[in-house]
Parts: sequence; structure tokens; C-alpha cells
Amino acid sequence: MRRLVMLLAWVVLSMGAQADVRLPLMFSDNMVVQRETTATFWGWASPGEKISVTASWGEQATATATADGEWKMKLKTPAAGGPFTITIKGSNTIELKNVLSGEVWLCSGQSNMGMTVNSVSNAQAEIAAADHPQIRLLSVKLVTANEPQKECQGTPWAPCSPKNVGSFTAAGYFFGRKLHQDLKVPIGLINSSWGGTCIETWTSWDVQKDDPAMQALRKNWDERDKTYTPEGAKKQFEAEKKAWDAWNAGDKKTKAPPRPRLHPQPRKDQNYPANLFNAMINPLVPFAIRGAIWYQGEGNAGRGKEYRVQLERMIVNWRTLWGNEFPFYFVQLPNFMAPWQNPVEDGGWPQIRESFAKTAKEVPNTGMAITIDIGEENDIHPKNKQDVGDRLGRVALHKTYGMKGFAWNGPVAESCKFAGGKAMILFNTGGAPLAVKGGGKIVGFALTGEDGKTVAADAAIEGKDTVVVSSPKVAEPVVVHYAWANNPVGVNLANAEGLPAAPFRFGEMPKFEVFSKFLPDEAKAYKLVYAFDPLAGKLTDGGTRFVYETDNSAKVKGPFKKVAHFLALRDAAGVVSYAFVAMDPYTSDAAQIGVPTVASGARFQQKVTGAIVKTNAKGVTAGEFAEGCNIEFYPCNYGPQNAAKIPGAEDGVFDFGDGMASKNATGYGAMQIHNWQGKHSIICFNRFGGGHTCDVGLGNSEGKTRDWTFTSSGKNYSQGEFLVLVQP
Repeated sequence: MRRLVMLLAWVVLSMGAQADVRLPLMFSDNMVVQRETTATFWGWASPGEKISVTASWGEQATATATADGEWKMKLKTPAAGGPFTITIKGSNTIELKNVLSGEVWLCSGQSNMGMTVNSVSNAQAEIAAADHPQIRLLSVKLVTANEPQKECQGTPWAPCSPKNVGSFTAAGYFFGRKLHQDLKVPIGLINSSWGGTCIETWTSWDVQKDDPAMQALRKNWDERDKTYTPEGAKKQFEAEKKAWDAWNAGDKKTKAPPRPRLHPQPRKDQNYPANLFNAMINPLVPFAIRGAIWYQGEGNAGRGKEYRVQLERMIVNWRTLWGNEFPFYFVQLPNFMAPWQNPVEDGGWPQIRESFAKTAKEVPNTGMAITIDIGEENDIHPKNKQDVGDRLGRVALHKTYGMKGFAWNGPVAESCKFAGGKAMILFNTGGAPLAVKGGGKIVGFALTGEDGKTVAADAAIEGKDTVVVSSPKVAEPVVVHYAWANNPVGVNLANAEGLPAAPFRFGEMPKFEVFSKFLPDEAKAYKLVYAFDPLAGKLTDGGTRFVYETDNSAKVKGPFKKVAHFLALRDAAGVVSYAFVAMDPYTSDAAQIGVPTVASGARFQQKVTGAIVKTNAKGVTAGEFAEGCNIEFYPCNYGPQNAAKIPGAEDGVFDFGDGMASKNATGYGAMQIHNWQGKHSIICFNRFGGGHTCDVGLGNSEGKTRDWTFTSSGKNYSQGEFLVLVQP
């Protein structure tokens, strides 16, 4: 009897040790399987356990769990329809009910994808009308991970209804609704998005690790991780909150401080490279999907040109893991920020829009929804997500599902020919002939001549797909732009169904080299150390080094007789202003006379002697100044207080003696030369990696201070030349 009891106990214990069959988040009641494909089913069980999957549409498959408890099998899925039942059987049985077969799409990106239906225009009416039992919604929980994960958490599949649609991605929902209305099949939408995130966090590290820029970016994160403490993070949060509260309580005339945020450990941050791929994308692979939609880019707008490479890299990364060249459609960023004041205002947003357009043109099976007409000046999260979803849906209906007879996209410029003083642009019109939205003259075109002068231009539609651009002010145009600004309000080129044309540019600006033209004697007497275009400024190695067009510093040895800086800027009207400042050396190290960076060790806040100023810039005094000038060269953040005790400087308007941050870390950055006796700036270059949104100028700026800080003035110039020279 005792032996029988022991045997029964052993059997019970053995059965208890048997692990139940488990399934990933994506396999649940109310799920949608991708129709008419071979879909992968997988999960976990005890090693060696036999698993069967039986679908009520007549398919069955079996598998055996591996040594690490994973099992995987493939099942053919039916035509659109349902409801179906799927039974998974091992040591236990799981029955998935109310399953539909249809079209499954992954919705990803940052806050404009994450923005919910609760927050859109006409939200309450949209929510009340969202009774779509054949649209199913699934959301992935916001989690980070340093290594690729096999499982994720979230809100399981549920039929779309007024009860749950309010908290779901609006862009994704309106996209799915469009597909459901036109295809009349079930739609499954998976939301995996996180606000304020960059593309590199959504991409696996394996495909980024050989990119020097990504290596430097990750190194910067890792360096910050070494010094992180929860106590320090809390202290920083409290300081940020104090500054934020003080700003809100004041007149708000000064620039708003950063919103207070309790920063996590850097390696756990949502923007640490690959963290969101690891936690929120990898666990979804290889769940069968038709394709993906993507609304992101705001977090990478400061690196707009590089985004072209990053976007394709991520697309290829995801497709490779899924083993499927699935459609990938994205939103070209809308208009945002202050309305344009010049015919062309280059910067991060127009450049990243160009990266989207190039990706759509050059990467197979991709497409772009154009939204240049539905942004908001003061809100990075425009409330019109209905048109976003509709336009993404139109692209998918045409390109993925082969539907015709409607405008599936706005006009996209395909090619340009310059001849006879005109630019002739051929468009892919997106399924309807070119038109002017609202009628009247076409607004938004600009031409640049060989002299660098840029003017607003006339444009006329010829035929169904061509626009001819000209201006009596530009005899031989070399560049044409359309809607090229952060916020090009008023642009109106569209097709006959009202879908807007995408911003674009064609041509190449003539080389801008004016130093020897204006100052031939100085060009002979001085030796070039550094040359760069301040309007294309770029930092690398985690923001610790500046990228020069010419760098002769290794060949130049001190001491020097003079150190000189030359800045020339051409405005949109073609007018060139310049200033040349030579001075007695403030260092004998050639590495420290260029753009001040952490790597160079440059950190100067001091008076200089023996200054010689030559200029044609308004408000800048030319001449020789034995005393009376000073420099502010440092890579870090700084405050307005006159810490350097520069005579005549102030804590406010004439802040020529700013207090540098105690730590020489990469921050806002300043490279400023002032005439403190004359109470004017001479040369200012701030925010070195800002490209066309940098803060650059000659003489005094207008506004709260005179040193061009926080002006984003780079957008007001078409070309720039910055030289650093020495007199041996």
C-alpha cells in the first residue's frame, strides 16, 4: 500500500512538473490571422512535448517542443471570413474563439502614431461611430530591453468598439477603417509605438553596429550610464520642475525650459539604440502580417539627411526577420512651427521629408502619405489624423491591393529639366491630373540662379502632369524648390482630388567661396586651417567632434602671429555679408581654434587683443582694436550672467560674458566674437550640429539678446562659408 501511495505521488508530481502550453500575446480570442498565406504558430511547452494545432477551417499541424521548450509550426490560412476556432493541444488545451481571417497590419512609430482617437478632431463623434466588430485591435505594452526578447505584454485582441477605440492609435485606426470600408474584409491592427522616440531604437543593433555614427551615439549613452544614479536623476528632475514651474508662473516671454522628466537609467531608456526593437518588435516576429505603416521622424529631424539610410536599414531589418518583403508605408512629416518668411528655408524638417521621398522612390514596395497641408503651427501632434489614415489607406489600396479608379496619392516630382530660363518638372500625379487646390495662382515654388539669388517664382500647369517654373528675376535657374520650409503654409499644388503635392528640390547650388574675392590680401597672408559650411554643420562621435570640409590642423603648428575667423552668409535675396576678425593668438594649439568641441578641449571665455576687423556686415564696426573684443568659444551649455566680467556686458541683452557650464560636456555650444566696447557681436555660430536650423549671424541679432542664441537663423540664408586661419 505504501509503495502504491508513493507511486501515485510521483505521478502527480510528474504531472505537476509538466509545463502548460503557452502562447504569445498575438494568439488569443478575437485575433485576426493573415488571410490566404502560410502563417507561423508558436509558443512554449515542456521539452519534448507534442503539440497540435487544429483550425476549424480544416487545417491541422503538429510540432514537438525543443530542449528549451519552444515549439513552432506552419498552418495555411483561409480566405477572408470567420468566425473560426483554433485549438492548441498539449498537456493542456487552449481554444481560441471568434477568430477572423483578413488583413493584418503593424502600426509603429513615435507619438503621432501613438496619438489616440481620444485626442483627434471630432473625437467624440468618431468614438461613437467606431462600432466595427470585424476590425480587431491589439496594443503592445511600452517596455524596453537591452537584448532581443521572445515575449511581449500588452492588451490582447479585441473587436473595435466605442469602448476601446479611444485609447488606440488614431492614425492606425483610420487607416484600418479605410481598408475595411473598401476591401470589405476583416482587419487586424497591431499598435507598437512610443512617443518621443528615434528610429535607431526601433532597429536591431546587429544591423547598426558597423555604422560609426551609431557606434558613437551608443558610446555616448554608455558614458552617461556609467555616472547615472537614481538620486542624481531625481535631483535633476526636481531642478527641471522648479525651472518649469517658474517659467509657467512668469510672463513666458523667455524660451521655455525643458519639460521636467524623471530620466531612467540611460541603458534602459526608450531611445537607447535597439531597445524598442528588442522589446516591442522582435517578440512579434514572425507573426503573419500583410505589411506595416510608420509615422515617425520628428525625433530624427535634426539628422534629416541621415534618415534616408536609417529608414531603409530598418525596413530591410524588419523584412529580413519576417522573411517577407512586405509593404511598408510611411507618413511624410507635415508642416510645423512658425510659417515661412522666405521662398526657401532649409532645415531638419524639409530635409527629413526629402529622405522620406527618396525612400519611397528608391526602396521597393514602399510608399508615402503626403501631409504637408494638415499640420499645425504650434502643435507637433496635429489633430487631423483622419486624413493621415485615409491617405495611408489610399496608398495601400492601390499599391498592395491593386485597386484603381481613384487618386491614391498626391503628386510626386519625378524629374526636372532646366532649359530656356525655366524649370520643367514632370510628376507622378497619384491617379488624378495636376490642379491648384482652391484655384488661383500656384504658391510655393522658388528658383535659384547661378548667382545664388533665390526668389519666389511663377508656376503654371502644362497638360496633366507637368509644371513649368520661371521668374523674370532669374535668367538661368540652377535650383528649383517647392514647399521647402518647416511650415510652408499656403502651398497649393495638388491633384484634381485635392491630395497635396510633396515638397521637393532639384538642382545643385553653385559653390560658395568668397573669401579670396572679398579679401585677396588676407587670402595670401593667412594659412587655412579649417573650412566648413555652417549651414550644414554636423557633430559626430556622440556630439564630441565637428565634421569639417577641410581640416589642415595636423599640418599646422604653433605658435602663430595671428588667428583669424571669417564668416560669409548669402541671404535669400542673394546678398552676401561677411566679417573677418584676426586677433592675437589665444592658444598655440591648432586643434583648439576651430569649432569648440569636447574632443578639441576648446573652452575660452576671455578678452582678446590686437583685433583687426574687416567687414561689410550691417552694424559691425571695421578697424583695429588693441583692446575691446572678446571671444566665447565652448561646446557646453551656458547662462546669461556676466560671469567673465566683460566691461559693459549684461546679464540680459548684451550677454557677452556668459557663464559656462562647469562640466565641458556637449551642450548648446557657442562660437562668438564680440566687440564689447562697441556693444555688438561680430561673428556668432551657435548650436553647431543644427545644420540649416543653427543659430548663426553677423553683427547683432534682434530679440532678447544680441548673440543669435535660439534664433534658428540659419534658415534665413541660402549659403555660408566659415574659415579658420592663422598667420604663421
